[in-house]
Parts: sequence; C-alpha cells; structure tokens
Amino acid sequence: MKETAPFPGSDRPITTHVELRQLTVQAGRQVLLRNTTVRFDAGKVTLIVGRSGVGKSTLLKVIAGLIDEREEGLRVAGDVVMSGTSGPLPNNNRSFGVVFQDFALFDELSPLDNIRLAYAHRSKQSRNDPQRVPEQLLDELGIPADVPTASLSGGQRQRLAIARVLAYDPNVVLYDEPTSGLDDATAAEVTRVISKTHSKHPCALIIVTHDFKSSSPIADAIYLIDSEQKSLRKIEPEDWPRLSGILKESRPLSEDSFGGESTRGPAWRKLAGRQLARFFTATTHCLESIVLTPCRLVPVWKSPWWGFRFLLHYLRAVASPSAWLYIAITGAIIGFVATYFTFRFLPSANYTKPLVIEDLLRSMGFALYRILVPILVTILIAARCGAAVASDVGGKKYGRQMDALRTLGVEPRRYLLTGILYAFLIGTPWLVLIGYLSAAVTSLIVFTATHPGRGPWFWQLHFHRELVVPNHFLYTGTFWLLAKIILCAAGIATIAYARGSEPKDSTRSVSQGVTSTILWATLYVLVVHFIFAFVEFE
Repeated sequence: MKETAPFPGSDRPITTHVELRQLTVQAGRQVLLRNTTVRFDAGKVTLIVGRSGVGKSTLLKVIAGLIDEREEGLRVAGDVVMSGTSGPLPNNNRSFGVVFQDFALFDELSPLDNIRLAYAHRSKQSRNDPQRVPEQLLDELGIPADVPTASLSGGQRQRLAIARVLAYDPNVVLYDEPTSGLDDATAAEVTRVISKTHSKHPCALIIVTHDFKSSSPIADAIYLIDSEQKSLRKIEPEDWPRLSGILKESRPLSEDSFGGESTRGPAWRKLAGRQLARFFTATTHCLESIVLTPCRLVPVWKSPWWGFRFLLHYLRAVASPSAWLYIAITGAIIGFVATYFTFRFLPSANYTKPLVIEDLLRSMGFALYRILVPILVTILIAARCGAAVASDVGGKKYGRQMDALRTLGVEPRRYLLTGILYAFLIGTPWLVLIGYLSAAVTSLIVFTATHPGRGPWFWQLHFHRELVVPNHFLYTGTFWLLAKIILCAAGIATIAYARGSEPKDSTRSVSQGVTSTILWATLYVLVVHFIFAFVEFE
C-alpha cells in the first residue's frame, strides 16, 4: 500500500489501520460474529452494512472499546488491534473518534466548548495542527457559535459531532448510522460532508450503516455482517450494484448455543432470578463505590480546567440559588413548627410556661442544631439533589456522552464522580447551615410575636445556651454534626453516580435510576443519622 504523508503539524503517519483478530461477539444467546479476522485499511473509507438488528452498532462499540462490563449478556473474545508502519500501536497511542448516531453532545456546553473539550484532550503530536483549532473547525463546518447546543438543528448537531472528533485528532474515525432517519437529499448532503472532511483530514474511516445507497459512493470497501456465517464478508466492487439483493438474501439472526443459557424452566423463575441478580449486583456496586470514595476524591484530571468545569456544573445542580431557597423554606417551616406548636400546646401552659420557658428554648435550639435540621435537610438533599445528579448522569449514560468522554481518553468517573463528590461535600454543609439559620430566624420571629413581653433579647439569651461553649468559637457538637453531614454527602453522591451510570437502554431506565437513587440515598441518610444518634448521644 502506498504510504501517505503525515498529518500537517504531526509526526503520526496516516497509515494506521485496524485489524479484528479472531473476534467473537455474543449478545445474549445470539452470536453476532465468530472468530472473525478482518483488516480495515489506513486512509480508506470502509462501510459495514447489514440487516436491522444484526449488531452493527454493537460491533462499532467493540471496535471503539466502549463495551460496558455491566451490560448483561454481552461477551467479547479476540482482539481489536490498531497498527501502523512499525507494527501494533501501544494502547496509550491508540485513539478512536466516534460520531455517534445521536451525536452524544454536551448540551450544557456551547458548540465551541464541545469542540474545546475534545481539543484539550488531543494527543501531544497534534497540538500544533492549525487545521484542528476549535474556532477553525467551527467555521469550516458552518456551525453557528452563538446558538445553544440544544437548539442546533439535526444537521448542525451532526456537523458539531464531526468537528469534535476532528479536534481530538484520532487515529481512526467511526460513524454510527450517520444517515439514519434522513431523507435522500439530506442523506446525500451528510455523505458529502463526511467525504469533504475525510479528504481534508484523512485517516482510517469506518461507517456502520444500513443506508449503503447514500454512503457507497464514497466507500473504498464494503463489508457485510453475515448473520448466517457469523462473519464480516467483503463485498467486491462489482457486486455493489446488487447489494440490496444480497442484503435481502441474508438470513436474520438466530439463537446460538455458544455459551448461551438454558431456556428451560418457568419464565417467572428466570425473571425473578435476573431481578435478584440485578439487585445484588447494583447493591454491590454501590457498596464498592462507597468504600472507594476516598480514592475518588483525588482529582486525577487529564485537564484540570475541564475537571473544574464539571465540578462547577454539579455544584450548580446541588447548591444552586434555587436549592438555597428550597432549603431556606424548609428551615423556616421547621423553625415555625418547633416554636409555635411547642408553646401553643404545652400542657397547663398558664402554670408551667413561666417555669420551663428557658429550658424549652435551650432544648429547642439544641434539637434544631444537632438533630432536626440536619436530618430533614440531608433527607431533602438526598431526594432533590440526588435525583438531579442521577438524572444528569443517567442522561449522559443514555445519550452516550459518557462514551464520548471515553473516546477522548477520559474515564468518566474521573470528571463526573469526582466533581459530584466535591459538589456534595461543599454544598451539603452549606445547605444545612442555610436551613439552620432559616429555622433559627423563624423561631425568633415566632417567639417574639407570641411572647411580646419577653422580646428577642430573651430568645437570644436562652436559645443558644445549650450550644455555646465558653472561649470556643464553634457550638458544642459541631464536629459530630460535620462528621455525619459529610458522611451523608459522600454517600448520596456515590449512590447518585452509581445508579445513574448503570447501563441505560431507554428513558424509562433513566427514570428508574432516579427513583432508586431517591430510595437508597434517603435510606442511607436515615441509617447514618440512626447510627450517629447512638454514638453521639450515648
């Protein structure tokens, strides 16, 4: 094969090619490929086609290394090797760029920042390439910079996804169904964009598609996923005109006994077994994540700037001004109930109140600071903030943004979980403080209104008496309070990430992740406070 010149401004040759060596892929009881060996040439455009449901997108995930170990029933054997002129590339020099079918863009980032995210994680060899500067790519692909990412049209979002991949400057680019759901004219336009960008930024390019009519004009090679032979069969150029007939002749997937599970037994028993296995697996993952939380706090960020950006994103989700208002209202309700009803329904109030009013205020201040506000606020944080974070992470999992991070050489938990942990560790004590201050101010107002003869000075004199320690700045029990709040915060963060990052195949599974986060995070908070109640006040 004729060697091609290196990338402009880079010493990496574009002769990098991909080989599948004895690759076997099984999904459930269906074998998609068995002992398949294929080479995708460098600098060429390769199409992988097949009937619907034969596993084209699964194969793309296998090639790109995006298989989640927690996906049920998916087994892979064999190797995917990236090679250059001097043999196989080491793992730290291998990079795949993927243009996902649903684009996997970060809607919270601007179009330019989506590209900058990839550009910040590109290889050192391509950092001086002037053709891959984010602003240049934005202009080259005609993407408006002043429109929010979520408001871009489908075509603009796809071009943005392509620009993000180009900014990363990968060895190999993969497209997942780039013309899916498009009319003929739009599909042809997308194909022209792919061809144009490939000509300007050449590398090995693999397109997984069912729409061979639109993509075949730019193809150098076409492979068919043969569901009967369980292999990738190369279609010779002279047979391309009758590819439609070849696809119709290919058989649909059939179940195979390669490592499959027995189908014997009642359906309810199998379903119950799977649900029980999922429960214990999910619980194990949550417990494992909680144990490893201290390690996750180490900010091993490939880009410190982007690590900080993700931290700010989750800090807004946990402790935004709307959360302040939410917790302040909660604190006000707690302060009102604790003060008004305590004095309103005190037994024999006319006789006992003058005798115990000081003690009641002291007990009330102590209870609000050490018990009531921390419990109720952390429960609400577990429900509100835990759900918000689980929804965000679940959306990133379902929308493939977590896979997009992996294609940039980033382990998602490095940015997401670490940012979430710090967001909760910073936000939770702050919100508890807001809740307590709101409860205390409300208690002062209610007491002053219901006891005008005593006045605010009386409340101030007795409300904090049980908490004040002479010659100490902090109230008594503050370290106990911080300990249980921090433990609650770390647990909520870990549970929200663990449940949100589980494999998602529908929006329903995202909702289930949110619901389970609320359940488990709330239960976790109650257990923490229950344990501390025995240890702290023994």
